[in-house]
Amino acid sequence: MVIRIIRFTLVAAVASAAVVYGAPLALLSTPSIEPQVHEVSAKDLQITCAGPAFVPGGKNQTSVSTFIRAATASASLSYSASKGTSLKGYSSKPVTGFDVRQDIFKKLTKESSFTVLDETGKKAQGSELLAVNQIQFARNKSLRGLLAAPCLRPQSEFWLVGGSTAVGREALLVLTNPTSIDSTVDLEIFTENGTSNSAGLSGISVPANKTTVVPISSFVLRAESIAVHVISRGGSITALIQQKAVRGNSAAGADYISPAPQASTKAIIPGILIRGSKDSAKFKATADKYSDIEQMLRVFVPGKKDATITFQVLGTSSETFGTVLSVTAIAGKVTDFPIPALDDGDYFGILDSDVPVNSSVRLVRSKTIPGAYTDFSWINPAEAFTTPRYIAVPKVGISKLSVTNASDKPTTISIKIGGETVKRTIGASSTEVIRATPGLSMGIIPSDQEVFANLVIDIDGRIGVIPVLDDKNISGQVEVSVH
Repeated sequence: MVIRIIRFTLVAAVASAAVVYGAPLALLSTPSIEPQVHEVSAKDLQITCAGPAFVPGGKNQTSVSTFIRAATASASLSYSASKGTSLKGYSSKPVTGFDVRQDIFKKLTKESSFTVLDETGKKAQGSELLAVNQIQFARNKSLRGLLAAPCLRPQSEFWLVGGSTAVGREALLVLTNPTSIDSTVDLEIFTENGTSNSAGLSGISVPANKTTVVPISSFVLRAESIAVHVISRGGSITALIQQKAVRGNSAAGADYISPAPQASTKAIIPGILIRGSKDSAKFKATADKYSDIEQMLRVFVPGKKDATITFQVLGTSSETFGTVLSVTAIAGKVTDFPIPALDDGDYFGILDSDVPVNSSVRLVRSKTIPGAYTDFSWINPAEAFTTPRYIAVPKVGISKLSVTNASDKPTTISIKIGGETVKRTIGASSTEVIRATPGLSMGIIPSDQEVFANLVIDIDGRIGVIPVLDDKNISGQVEVSVH
């Protein structure tokens, strides 16, 4: 019996050793399959306008919790009309392209989207294909001023630098969802006191194909200086801040604050075209309600290190003398710096910082008598570009394109207006201001160096500034493996 047990133990040990140390069993194997590469076309370019401005709703327009649209806004479109494309959203039927650029205008009564349908899926996108902006000269008793803004490609993240909720100031965050998918939005709001920790900053609903209006004062009350970070989940959105001023019992000044570029150590700000500087100084000297009637630089430092900043304001001619600010901006806060002693003239700004910052400039315009008014506009840093860009020009008012060459060498640009093309040489660290033809879009074609541009619009002295953007969707290649 003992011998049998010993034999069984030896057999078991040998079998175990064969399993552990012996040759592996032949297993089923899947042949290696090379992934297939597919070219994915960019989705059709869609640009969305926020529509007319909002005023308090209810009886006598005094409700602080509901808002209604104020009259209508005007959209200006520059459409390349490339063959094989059509423009959807302008009328009941798409506008067909025949390779002749079209300047189109439409009254807006609500949020509206314009889409270029591309049959081939291969047309290059950007402002050469479609550029859209909107303006509204508001004369409502609770909203007066020129509101100008770019119409935007829906995205999931925006930075907005500008605005105030101080006494007599209203800032409304306008969130538009042009997609068929509901969106949920989270906010970060920063002021001169740092980060807001108010309840309700997350989970804001923006239903599909709707606009949600959020009073920023519900999160930060009586904040002089504001920067807002917007992040959406679900459907992509657009975002603007509608800012207005009420001085005493009278509305006096309004504008849209459009999304700013990413934080940077260098920013170029064309379009600081100052008019009525003496009248603005008179207003500012009369009462506290005019305390913000001055040119001003706003800076938000998103990191943890304070920013050491130099801001040069340079004139476009030998007769316009600028100024230089050397300042420190506190990390995590929004700081305003007045820009004093600028007479009437055309200027541009160059900001240098030792750490990345977000920035903007408030431009003011005023007139005392007769027909007294004051208005303002927020100017973002411009995007650098080396390839052609187009911007639509409104049919009304005086529009001027301010193009800056920030390099240390002169450069030449071509400006295309309708069927005409003109060339302009821009000196080193200089700006050219070019009068636009009402209703005719402008193409800016650099030659050998990057340039920066903003469009400044003046209607009866009221002021608005629109950036020269280049919205596009991206195509590319994807690898697909089938097992």
